[in-house]
Amino acid sequence: MNNRRELAGFDLAVWLTVGLVGFALQLWLIYLNPISPLLHAMGFLSVVLVLAFMRYAARPLRPGASHRVPWHDWLLAAASLALLVHANLDYAQFVRRAAIPRPPDVWIGLLFVALLIEAGRRAVGWILPVIGVAAMLYALSGLILPESWDFGPTLSLRRVVGTLTMTELGLFSEPTQVALRWIFLFVAFGQALALIGGDVFFERISVRLAGRLRGGPAYISIVSSALFGTVSGSNVANVMMGGQVTIPLMDKVGYGRTRAAAIEAVSSTGGALTPPIMGAAALIMAELANVPYATVVASAVLPAILFYVAVTAYVYGATVRLGIGAGDLAEELPAWRILLANWPVLLGVTWLIWRIADSYPLEHAALQATAIILIGGFVMGPARYTLPRLREAFAGLIDGTLEIGLACAVSGVLVGVILVTGLGIELSAFVVELGRSSLLLALVATMLVVMLLGMAVPGIAAYIIAASVAAAPLAELGVPLLAAHMFIFYFSLFAGLTPPVALTAFAAAGIAGSDPFRTGFLSMLIAAPAYLLAYFMVLQPQLLLLDGSAVSIALSFATAFVGVTAFGMAVAGAWFAPLGHVSRLVLVMAGVALVDAGLLTDLVGAAAVLAVGLLNRRQVASLAPGRA
Repeated sequence: MNNRRELAGFDLAVWLTVGLVGFALQLWLIYLNPISPLLHAMGFLSVVLVLAFMRYAARPLRPGASHRVPWHDWLLAAASLALLVHANLDYAQFVRRAAIPRPPDVWIGLLFVALLIEAGRRAVGWILPVIGVAAMLYALSGLILPESWDFGPTLSLRRVVGTLTMTELGLFSEPTQVALRWIFLFVAFGQALALIGGDVFFERISVRLAGRLRGGPAYISIVSSALFGTVSGSNVANVMMGGQVTIPLMDKVGYGRTRAAAIEAVSSTGGALTPPIMGAAALIMAELANVPYATVVASAVLPAILFYVAVTAYVYGATVRLGIGAGDLAEELPAWRILLANWPVLLGVTWLIWRIADSYPLEHAALQATAIILIGGFVMGPARYTLPRLREAFAGLIDGTLEIGLACAVSGVLVGVILVTGLGIELSAFVVELGRSSLLLALVATMLVVMLLGMAVPGIAAYIIAASVAAAPLAELGVPLLAAHMFIFYFSLFAGLTPPVALTAFAAAGIAGSDPFRTGFLSMLIAAPAYLLAYFMVLQPQLLLLDGSAVSIALSFATAFVGVTAFGMAVAGAWFAPLGHVSRLVLVMAGVALVDAGLLTDLVGAAAVLAVGLLNRRQVASLAPGRA
């Protein structure tokens, strides 16, 4: 059971109309008539709340239950506009009162926070809103608990609510600003791709490239996940899109349900790490790290390649170990014919990549690429643009914006509390103190915080919360700021693979019919080289193109390439033939040595990999027919 209503009739008409008006206003305010960022964010969130209360019921809907919007949710939707109306009565005075709000400001602001928490609970689960409420209670603990306890700061209710709802430091801070300026446009880009068959195009190209290989379905999973995942930016959406096809095929050729689901889960996770789009969190990263988005994309290229090298190495090793033969999936058309038949997709994505590389404003690049895809799709075949398909695409745009917008806004409660209470300074001081004794300890502590958050809240929220606390302290310890953000970003995604709450792995297990926890643990093992890679991105900024000459970057990449390959095959348990326990352990240690910086470790690691490879190859030769 879930609580998302399948709207119909009058309710659907109102929901789509509100969404269409909100979408049109977004375009108007972004491109033609910019207004105060605070007022713009307030309007954006108000519309998001209205749509959320119509879309999501307060409780899971039982089979046969009515999907009509009840009167109390209409009331909550109307109340969501109260803050926007109140602020617009005299906006200039409203902003001036932020430091000392009046009672109506406080009560209307508190109502808005409560509505946001409830909408967040319905849309993204109960844990993130509970964390938001806990943060509010901490901020107000000085008013609630005895002074002798000295538990938290002594702040007035009006100061806390004023900071959260009347400034750009709380609900309307950078995460929400990025959601309204950029993220919803990239969601629109993804829906436009789906409308003209971009997902089918990615699948056909993947089959063409990998369908005839040994273990072809697994390689198709890797290629299609990278292609689709960079556009969707959602691990779970990537699994649900590609896994419906690839998981049954992998199971059929001999990988088994659990391994098939785990390969799809890990491959789908890599999609959000793959340039040029990388999902919503990368857009927020550019804002928080104060660097151009093109810099984020460029820094992500080598790690993304290494991630998929590690997954490919695992698939190769598992294919050898299981004795899986060549695939029989075929795509009759040559690749160039597939590309030509889907030229709007190719043109739109190419245009977007070019504009990003050219440091063109993201909001313009995304809109132009979306327009190219939609116009090209119409020229290619207007029959695709039926009313039901258009309505489905627009509903997908609204749903995607709701989930991301609410996750960003609820995270804004924590961001505001961290700022107003000074909690961020205390947590930062703790990380810095830990890092002075050992940078590795500080990184491990940061990883654990991010993973725990990522198990409980959406990845984008885990990234925002952790980055607001840990990124600056890591930078103070000498870690490049973008490297610190990338480290946090990686582990916010890896949380979806890590039990006990491995949402990405669980989604794949649901398709495969495998045990969720076994799938989660195997996913974590397959991704182990990538966990290691995240640490070495910090310790070797060359992998992020943040430091070093072209020669040092190439050398770091080459040794890391061999290292993650060795690690991946060790996890799979085969190279030319199945590997023994000792050989696997040696390959793991060699992989770590090669990814680590240093001439000695590189030489030792390379020698160990070569030795294991030669021994394994000799084992194959000794087992060949006709040999004694």
